[in-house]
Parts: sequence; C-alpha cells; structure tokens
Amino acid sequence: MGLKTYSLRLDEEEFEKLKKALSEHGDPDLNVGYVIRAYIRDLNRALPNLKKSDLGLRNNLAFWGSFMRHLNRLVDIEIISKGQGKKIWKEILEEK
Repeated sequence: MGLKTYSLRLDEEEFEKLKKALSEHGDPDLNVGYVIRAYIRDLNRALPNLKKSDLGLRNNLAFWGSFMRHLNRLVDIEIISKGQGKKIWKEILEEK
C-alpha cells in the first residue's frame, strides 16, 4: 500500500509542541507523520459507526475531541494522587 502525499496546515505552536513531545522517541518529523496517519486511520475505521449515531458526526467528533483534552487532566489527577504533584507544578512553571 502506497502513501499519498497531502498538504496539511497545522498551527505552528501546536506543531512545535507535538514535535518536541515526540522528539525523545526518535526522529520527530517521522513521529508527527506517524501520529497524524494513525489518527486518520483510526478515524476512518470509526466513521461508519459515528455516522449511524443519532447525535450526528460533528457532535460525535466534538465529544471525542473533548474527551482527549480531558484525558490529560485525568493523568494529572493520577499523578497528584500518587503524591507526585511537584512534577505538575514544575511543568506549569516551565510553561509560563
């Protein structure tokens, strides 16, 4: 199966954050491409079921996108419950 080239415009700040997060796992450009391809592949597999829903495609995508944003908060809560809250404060201070 060949790969099709497609131009995609990403918010530069978000792209750099993603690239930085993936850089510790090898070539960041290849990893960003892999993440986007994997997301599109999974989305294509889910679309037939999402279309069947009474909520509509847009509402489903908004819901699952919101779920992904909240997943990060759940990880933070898990870290705090394990007593490693200093790690989160350090990350917050680094972002500012």
